[in-house]
Order: sequence, then C-alpha cells, then structure tokens
Amino acid sequence: MKEYINEALEKYIEKGTYPWHMPGHKRQPIEAVQNVDNISKSRENFWNGVYAHDFTEAKDLDDMHEPEMFIADSIAEMKKVYGTFATYMLVNGSTSGLMTAIHATCHRGDVILAARNCHKAVYNAICMLELEPEYIVPDYVSMSWSDGVGQNEVGAISNGMSDDGEDDCEISEMMAPGDEDDREMSERTDILGDISPDKLELALKELVADGRKPKAVIITSPTYEGVISDIRTIAGIVHRYGIYLIVDEAQGAHLNFMEEHETAMQQGADIVIESLHKTMPALTQTSLLHVMNPELDERVRRYLQIFQTSSPSYIFMQSMEKAVAFGANNRDEFARYGRRLEAFAGKCDGLRNIRLFRPDASSVKNDEICNACKVFDRDEGRLVFVVRPGTVDESGQKFTGVMLAEILADRYGLIVEMASVSYVICISSVVDSADSYDILFNAVAEIDGNLGYEPDKTDRQELDIISGRRSAMPPGTAWDRPVESVPIEGAAGKVSGAFVYAYPPGIPVLAPGEVVDRQAVNGIKSMIDSGLNVAGVNDGYIKVLCGE
Repeated sequence: MKEYINEALEKYIEKGTYPWHMPGHKRQPIEAVQNVDNISKSRENFWNGVYAHDFTEAKDLDDMHEPEMFIADSIAEMKKVYGTFATYMLVNGSTSGLMTAIHATCHRGDVILAARNCHKAVYNAICMLELEPEYIVPDYVSMSWSDGVGQNEVGAISNGMSDDGEDDCEISEMMAPGDEDDREMSERTDILGDISPDKLELALKELVADGRKPKAVIITSPTYEGVISDIRTIAGIVHRYGIYLIVDEAQGAHLNFMEEHETAMQQGADIVIESLHKTMPALTQTSLLHVMNPELDERVRRYLQIFQTSSPSYIFMQSMEKAVAFGANNRDEFARYGRRLEAFAGKCDGLRNIRLFRPDASSVKNDEICNACKVFDRDEGRLVFVVRPGTVDESGQKFTGVMLAEILADRYGLIVEMASVSYVICISSVVDSADSYDILFNAVAEIDGNLGYEPDKTDRQELDIISGRRSAMPPGTAWDRPVESVPIEGAAGKVSGAFVYAYPPGIPVLAPGEVVDRQAVNGIKSMIDSGLNVAGVNDGYIKVLCGE
C-alpha cells in the first residue's frame, strides 16, 4: 500500500511555508517559543516531529470530511486493502463509529436487537435515539482444569529465527504435561461466549411476530476477551429479515492481516467498526468505519459529520495510514506473530491455577463437546489468564484477577489491559517480541507456582452480572427522569436511573430504565469487593428513578 498522506505532507513540509492559520502552535514545540537554549532543531526530536506534522484544512492540503486530494487517494487504498464499499477514518475513536452506525441504520423510536455485552457507546446511542432495545445474552464459557497436583518446569520461546535464518517459533523447552492420572474438571468462567445464531434467529422471530421488527442488529466480535461469533451465519439470518447488521470489531483490527481469520466485512456485515489503536501500531483514538452496504453510505457520511470533530487531527490520519500500510505490506510479520502466539499458548497449557483462556473453537458443530466449553472462534492474540475458582494465595486468601494484575504490575512491571474478578486481559500485537512473551510467561508461571487450590463453595450465580434485566421503560425515556441516590443493598426492586458498569470494558450491569434485581445487586457488590473500577456507584449508592 502506498502512503499518500505521509508522502504529500512530507513534500508540504519541504516547502517551508509559514502557517497563519490554526493550530495555534504553528507546528513549533512550546520550548521554541520559550527560547530554551538546548532545544534540538532536528526533526528527529519527537516533539518537533509531532508539531511539524500537525496540519489543518489549509490551502494545498486536504479535508478528511470532504477528501479530494491525497486523503481521498489514501482512503481508496484502504478500500482495496479491506475490500469495502467505503472506509472512513475515525479520529474520535470507535465510539464515534458506533454512534454513527446506529444513527445510520435506525430512526427515533425504532427497535434494535443488541448483544448485551456491547460497549457503552451503543447504549448511549440507544438513549439518544430513544430506541427500544431487546438483548441477546451470550452464555458463559466453561474451562477444563486438571484435578492433579504438582508443578511443571518452564521453558522459553525462541527468538523466532533459527540458525539458518528461517522462521523458528518453536518452544525450546516444552513444559511437561500433567500426570497421567490427572482428571479434567469443567468450571464455569465469568467470560461470555459467542452469539448463538439459533438464539438470535429465535429472538428475531419473536420480535417480528410481536410486530416489533428491529431495524438493526448489533453485536461485538471479537469481544474484549477475544471471543468471535459466526458472523457469516448471523448475517445470513439478519438479512433474510431485511435487517441491517452492525459488528463492533473494535478489538479485531488486526484480523484482516492474520492467517485463518476473516473480518466481519468479508462475512457479510453491513457496517463494521475497527479500533486500529487497540491491536495495530497506531495512535490512541484512531479507528476505521467500514461500509459494505451502499444504501447506508449517505447516512453514514451525514452522521460522521456530527460525531467527529470538524478539525480532524492530521497526525491521527497519518498514524492510521501507516498502520494499515504496515499490515498490508508486511503480512509475513503477522504470520510470525501467529507462530509466536501458538508457541506461547503451548507453554501455558502446563499452568495449574492460572490458565490461558483457550476454549475449543474447532468443533463448533460437534455435539460430543459441551456447548459451554466452546465458542465459534477466538482471537489467539487476546491473552486472557483465568484464575481457577478455589485458588488461594500462600496465606490461604482467595486469589482474584485483580490480585494477579497487582502482582504482575508491582513485582514484574507488567501492566495488564484489564483485571476482572476472575481473570486478567493482556492485549498482544505484532510488535511484541518473543522475549516479551518469555518474560510474561515466566512471571505468570512463578505466580502460579505459589498458589494453592481449595474446592470453591461460592454460589457462582452471584457473578452472573449481565443477564437480561426486565425493562420498565426504554433507556432514553429513563435518561431524563428525576433520580435519587439509594444504597446498593436497598435498590432491589427499583428502576435504575443511570448506567452501572465496570470500566474497562464498559459493559453495563444496569442501564437506565431497567429494574434492579438481586443478581444486579450481588454482581455490583462482587465487583466492588474485588477492587474493580465501577462507574455509576458513588460511596455505595446508585441512582434510581424517583417514585418508581
């Protein structure tokens, strides 16, 4: 892929023009204005380079909202890379893309069918349009655990190259398997699985029979934990009913460049949103919106004008172009990345009480495997370490995902993406070296070796935190109603007046207008007790509607 934006701007810089226009820094570092003596004048200096590349829609430059020059050329290249009808750069992140997609497919007061584990931006759009949401709740996934005891030895992943220069991502010293008399036991995790096409079709049939046909279906795939749904089958079902399919593929921007993976665009979705900054080498806040259905393009363009700033960052655009060009021009790097992941996962199979989330994804239609223990597919680049229920530390205290994250940070300097009650998420990318995987594995293995196991007597139902709640009214209606704050324990039976969710990932336990049930109360308390960052809770109080 040719980098049109970056080439054009390099030529523009060489002209030596002076900007009597915004931005106010005039492409100069603040230190230059302060006349600091030891400032490097070289553009190799990071800040000089950044300021020098921060442009706006001036003469001889292009406009991201109405591209006619080199930005239009860059977007044309991206369309070829992704095979789309239209692709748009998002400088306001995937949030702006999700808001745009829902507004482009739905009108005020419409019904929308949404996966319950959608991002909070989806719920915000539902409120803004006063949509009537119906939810599909994925099942929780189970994992198999060895019932044996003992500690396995650890090895190392090679650096990806053999002595003769060929790719070599073998494990140099594989972990020994568990004892032959180990028994495999299945335990339910707190990780949601994929969206079942059968469950989705049943929901559509019921809604259509009730005279409440949705205008759009929106699901998240991959999920925050890397679970991928059968988009092709889902798209076929949704389109048979004349409904649009939106896929939040924010967590899967790299899938287009990975072997043995297809994007949601390739599988029939109408609109797909991808966050380049999550799994590709791009700056934070950079994303793409892909349109596959031409009839939606005009409305998409209209709402992008609303949900994106009128002054898009050229630095963000350059970053997006570089990331996509890197993926398109270096697919061999992604193949090596896949082999590094495979080697890493093989080592993790020997862990005992902290295991890498690897549900069966190859026998989806094989009834010999329990449905709860498999998903349609998974992103192997999303490293989710699950703590087995009943795991305790050396003092006998219950061990949690939050504790694992704290130890990784404090003792090893490894900062995870997210910590939940029973697992942590590490986001890998093509940039991670074999050495980085060795360091992560050795840290997890050392922690795992110091943990014990006691059968867990906890009622696992209390962690069923996002099962569909009964709605007293649409979220948009409840949004503007008067609210009062009540203790969490006393909120059961009342109607929620605000969102309550752990962030990340931003999946609501409660949305405005939903009846607070005992499961929600227990789930919120459990998240707080586990040290999660829970939004919508203030000193043990949540907002409910007055008089409801």
